[in-house]
Amino acid sequence: MKLMVLGTALALALAGCSKHAHDDHGHGGHDDHGGGHGHDDHGGGHGHDDHGGGHGHGHDGASEVITRWGATTQLFVEFPALAVGEESPFAAHLTELDGHAAVDRGVVTVELSGGGHPVERFEVDGPSVAGIFRPVVTPVAAGEREVTLRLESPVASEVHALGTLTVFPTRAAADAAAPDEAEDPGAISYLLEQQWRVPFQLARAEERPIRPNVPAFAHLALPSDAAVVIAAPRDGRVGAAGDDFPEVGAEIAKGTVLFRLNTTPREAGDPASLDLAVEQAGIRLAAARREVARLAPLVEQGVVARRRLDVARSAMSEAEAELRGARRRRASLGESQTVGGGDDALAVPTPLGGAIAEMMVAPGAWVTEGEPLARVVTRERLWLDVGVPEAYVGRLRTISGAWFELDGVAGVRDLPASALVAVGVEVDPETRTLPVRFAVDNARGELFPGMTTQAHLVTDTPHRAVAVPVDAVVDDGGTDVVYVQTGGEEFVRRAVRLGVRDGAFVEVVDGVAAGEWVVARGAWSVRLASMSTASIGHGHAH
Repeated sequence: MKLMVLGTALALALAGCSKHAHDDHGHGGHDDHGGGHGHDDHGGGHGHDDHGGGHGHGHDGASEVITRWGATTQLFVEFPALAVGEESPFAAHLTELDGHAAVDRGVVTVELSGGGHPVERFEVDGPSVAGIFRPVVTPVAAGEREVTLRLESPVASEVHALGTLTVFPTRAAADAAAPDEAEDPGAISYLLEQQWRVPFQLARAEERPIRPNVPAFAHLALPSDAAVVIAAPRDGRVGAAGDDFPEVGAEIAKGTVLFRLNTTPREAGDPASLDLAVEQAGIRLAAARREVARLAPLVEQGVVARRRLDVARSAMSEAEAELRGARRRRASLGESQTVGGGDDALAVPTPLGGAIAEMMVAPGAWVTEGEPLARVVTRERLWLDVGVPEAYVGRLRTISGAWFELDGVAGVRDLPASALVAVGVEVDPETRTLPVRFAVDNARGELFPGMTTQAHLVTDTPHRAVAVPVDAVVDDGGTDVVYVQTGGEEFVRRAVRLGVRDGAFVEVVDGVAAGEWVVARGAWSVRLASMSTASIGHGHAH
């Protein structure tokens, strides 16, 4: 952090530089923020001076510009140098690190302590606009003071230490103490108001385990027990189980009846035979009834033993059952010619829950026993079948996992060693690859069988190295580049030399140090801001 003075002559010179009115911004060079920006055409005419309060970046006099990264929030704050009895309006920009959203509620308290003087506190309840809190600090005691800014909010609670700052006895003394520092010509200005409006995210470059890996072509497939073909149990005509015929893509539970099958009798299929069977059964039933009617009075008179009557009644019951069966067989012949299935039609359930992947029949189709009707699959579990090139087979002695990503599916899928199902025992003579299979959890249903990708098999012992998210790296004319945040609204372009990629992270051999913050999402927006003095990130007065 540094003090800076903006003289009248400098302001007038900047005002004449271009149509962008540099005098509205007025950042001088300082350690915590970086080079100057000052274009009032920021983001379609939106400047920090639109936020109310009348406090601009271009403070007339010495100013403090400080950036702090906490555990949950980032603070970027600007304010006039502290002087006894003088108001120092703070422009405290607070951003949630997770999601890079503006903090839109809470209480901000600035505290001055130490230096042998009582603690002084200055508070503001809520931001003037989302993300910008404006407490006004009017110091009472001069000297070296420890300055902290505390946020208490439902979003986050955090204390940012601003360090030891001098409270000057007068404003003139503060201005006189401000050094004259040059701006950093490589600094890229990109305002927080713009960062908050677009998809944006920061990530810290950290030392982490990097796993060497072997790339290989792969595709997703269904396990052998994750699909079933439903076949016709008998000859018959297919009908819907309910009001609607099953459709491809429909989700169904195990045991759901998909079809009703109007079947034909197995033993006699022609109408004449069925009519004859009904008539013969009717004749036998009539004879049995006559026999029961003849024996009943004889049994009562004691002429005939009761056992003969019981036998006759049993024969009559059998004849009734035979007649019902004959009539049913004759009726089923007619029903099998209709599309709709009645209560007597044969139910065909699914033995597997999932989704209908394929329909092989249409309503009213005549099928024979064993003919496929539909195919049902479940995608809760998938196989990742990897074909490892023959040249890499020697590195597969120990497979400790794998990772892959797919176009259109967010994130990198990391598979542990426990997901390994099998390693092939021979190289395919056609493709010259060795098959390796992993189990993949697909409970969210984002993946589909048949998808292809490049997988990476983890085969060697990890080594520790500085790494950044893969999305932080931008191909800038053939050069790998990252954008490092040096202050809340300033960035620098860094060419980097990359090493091993491991899932969502890539090793940085040179160009970024551990602890630095890089743009992990929205790097192209920063690149655009660097390409023109009239770009996205210029021009504001807080």
